[in-house]
Amino acid sequence: MIGKDAHEYQDFLTLHKAQLAHAGIPEHYYRTVYEKIELEKYDSGDYMMMLTDGVNWEVQSTTTIESGDANTIFLVDHCWTFHAEQVKKALRGIPGLAQRMSSLTGVGYPDGDGYESEEETGLEELIEKLTEKIWDLAETYTIQKDDEKVTVCYMMDELGSRISHSETPNMKMAPFFHITKQFAVTLMWPIEDEIPPETSITRDITLGETDGGKRAARLAIFRDNIEIDTGDLRMGEVEKLNPYTMYGRKDQTLPDDAPDDSEHPASLRVMSATPADPIKVFTDLKFMAEALTDPLFKVVNSDKDADFISSSDIFDKFKEFYKEHPTKIINQFPNENVVCCKDLLLKVARRSMIPDEDRERSDELIIERLNSESKSWAEDMHPWWFPIGFDLVNELPVFVRNYLEREAAGLDNSWIIKPWNLSRGRGTYVTFNLSMIVKLAYTSPKVVQKYIEDPVLFYRGDVGRVKFDVRYVILLKSVKPLKIFKYNVFWLRFANKPFALDEFDKYEKHFIVMNYSETAELKQIGDLEFMEMFEQQYPDHPWEGIDRRICEMMKECFMSASYFKSPPRGMAHSAQSRAIYALDMMLKWNEDKTEMVPQLLECNFNPDNQRACKYHPNFYNHCLKALLSDVDISEIPVTEIS
Repeated sequence: MIGKDAHEYQDFLTLHKAQLAHAGIPEHYYRTVYEKIELEKYDSGDYMMMLTDGVNWEVQSTTTIESGDANTIFLVDHCWTFHAEQVKKALRGIPGLAQRMSSLTGVGYPDGDGYESEEETGLEELIEKLTEKIWDLAETYTIQKDDEKVTVCYMMDELGSRISHSETPNMKMAPFFHITKQFAVTLMWPIEDEIPPETSITRDITLGETDGGKRAARLAIFRDNIEIDTGDLRMGEVEKLNPYTMYGRKDQTLPDDAPDDSEHPASLRVMSATPADPIKVFTDLKFMAEALTDPLFKVVNSDKDADFISSSDIFDKFKEFYKEHPTKIINQFPNENVVCCKDLLLKVARRSMIPDEDRERSDELIIERLNSESKSWAEDMHPWWFPIGFDLVNELPVFVRNYLEREAAGLDNSWIIKPWNLSRGRGTYVTFNLSMIVKLAYTSPKVVQKYIEDPVLFYRGDVGRVKFDVRYVILLKSVKPLKIFKYNVFWLRFANKPFALDEFDKYEKHFIVMNYSETAELKQIGDLEFMEMFEQQYPDHPWEGIDRRICEMMKECFMSASYFKSPPRGMAHSAQSRAIYALDMMLKWNEDKTEMVPQLLECNFNPDNQRACKYHPNFYNHCLKALLSDVDISEIPVTEIS
């Protein structure tokens, strides 16, 4: 009999007890969960049934369900498991899936008939509708895969999907992932002592969310059927979570007795270097080591022997670094994550709108503005160079309020969702769909930003008018005083399909990172050729003027990051720090299409500069000369912008 083997059950508990406890499942159900999964026993039909009046559905108990009965925890099947970017592909490719989802969501075929192949008229229209509607019912969980967290989306079966919401539910539901079997189900159990026969089975579709604002945000998905109070879509007086220390972010130790830069041992060492006594560089990047060919530098095999350490690992012990290695310099600044993490960069951008005299109160003032009744409150919070955005961990309610206000005003409501700390477009989605955004907000830390609906496009003769972005390399030599250089060469990335505000699942239409794909074309145009082509396409907009605006944007960003708040809310100065960042940006049109406005997308620490080294062999020679020596910068392709 299943369950007799105590060792197997104990193995199950060892792997899954923490997950069961986190879901709030009472312990007397644990063995039943184990046994029902082993037997694949889906026995909810012995206790409840589905009823319909032809339009609405209800799940109703058929017998008494007691919470003290160890058998009254039920498995609910996941009839479809998918990744968010693959919805349309699955609906087209999996036989019968579109028909089943049509039944589950209540979205019917245009003429009421079924279809046997995706070519038949009407199926594509159904798939478009389903792509939007399924997010009302879809749920999510996150699993660890290699070194990344992967979001998995799922639809519960007919019974699970048709259990209605109640503010006083009698059932609770939670996804459960069986580690050894590598599959997931939803567990459902009573939270009332006794559910009599012929009682409507209900659950809380907010998954027990206790924060009033976030609860209202989740209920807003069902605003056509559930009345919500938009007054609840506000921030509290203080952030519920501290974004500067959460999710593994550490407070960084800072030296408190270091001498001024001009007298600092690290500065004196590199400034006195000559080809006869070169700056010793250690790097964990092979291509960087191979690119350092200037006699002013010598690559060494150990950081113990180095004057300058270029590390791909995050460094946070600057106080100890000064005490133990006062003559060394590292390629990171204290608290630089305020520009390199997307949620903190959002805060930096907003602080640039705060007057200098109020900067110590900037966090409090930002919360006041988030709760403002002004019609343009969202636009007023963000500088000209940064898209409207929200941190979905702390600001989900005010994002939903902004979405609903834009919806009521008939404004474009396309948004891009990004993980806090991933690059290369990983885990990034574009959508109009509020339900999708709210559901994905609960998977892993994310920001949401207004999608640039009117970007400046570049005409590709082989494709048409496509999106593109521009990557500039920034060299930060000092925080106080602020000293930044821009590498004069920049890099372009292009979409492969003509741009339009539709088909957001088409990667090569809305995304531009192609160099990590095995199948997508990587279109490469050098910066000089690009500028010539660009000015032919836009003769009234010379690149020189756009470049000036980009420099203004860079300066404002780093001034806000370094001056408006002390650590951990801002970057700190360190004479033992230098850094190379990559800033990715797009151009958008202003309202009357007379001006191209740079929009900062993200700032990358330790960017992938292999392409820079390939086409500009002296790239790292130039960068390190600007950062570590007193060379005349007119001799190298950099421009000071601070």
